[in-house]
Amino acid sequence: MRKAMDGMALPPGFSWSFGQQLEQQEQQNQQMLVNLLLALALIYLVMAALFESIAHPIAILISIPFALFGAVWFDFLTGTPFGLMSQIGLLILMGIVVKNGIVLVDHVNQLRREGLERADAIIQGGRERLRPILMTAATAILGLVPLAAGSSGIGGAYYYPLARTVIGGLTTSTILTLVILPFIYTLVDDVAAWLRQVWRQGMTAPARPPAATGAAA
Repeated sequence: MRKAMDGMALPPGFSWSFGQQLEQQEQQNQQMLVNLLLALALIYLVMAALFESIAHPIAILISIPFALFGAVWFDFLTGTPFGLMSQIGLLILMGIVVKNGIVLVDHVNQLRREGLERADAIIQGGRERLRPILMTAATAILGLVPLAAGSSGIGGAYYYPLARTVIGGLTTSTILTLVILPFIYTLVDDVAAWLRQVWRQGMTAPARPPAATGAAA
C-alpha cells in the first residue's frame, strides 16, 4: 500500500499518511517491544542472582518461546485480535512461565547439591515438582476463563484478548516446559562445564620460555 501511494502523482501541496490511529498503534508496538526486552533483561538478572549462575537462567529463558507459540495459536484459533491487551498478556505470561521454570530448576539444583547425579536429580525433581507446577498452571487458567469468555472492558479496550493470550501460552508452556526444559537444562549445563574446563586449561597452561636472541657463549 505504501509503494502504491508513493507512486501516485498528487497535486502540489497534497500529501498522504496512514492516519493518527495507525501511527499511535505503531508507537505502542515499539514501546511494547522495548518493554518486553527490558522484562527479559530484568528476569535474567533476578534469576542469575538466585541461581548464582549465568548459564541456568538461559535454559529457563529459552522456554519462553514455547509460551509465545501457544499464545499466538490460541488467539488465532479463537479469532482474538492481537492488540495492546494481548501484548500486555505476553508480559504477564513471561513472569508466569519463568516462575514454573524456577520451581523446577531450583529443586534440581538443590538435589544436585545434596549429592545426586544430574540425571537422577532431573528425574526426581521433575517427579516432585510436577504436581505444584500443574496446580499453579490450572488455577491460573481456570481463574482467567470467565474473563476470556466475557466481553468486559473500559474505554473500548476489552480484556478478553489478555486472558486468552495468557491461557494459550500457559497451557503450551506448562506441557512443553516439563518435557523440553530438562533437555535444555542438560545442554546448557554441558556447555557451561565445557567453557569452565577451557578456561581452567587456559589459566593453568605453562608460559612458553622466551626465545633466545643472542648467540651462545
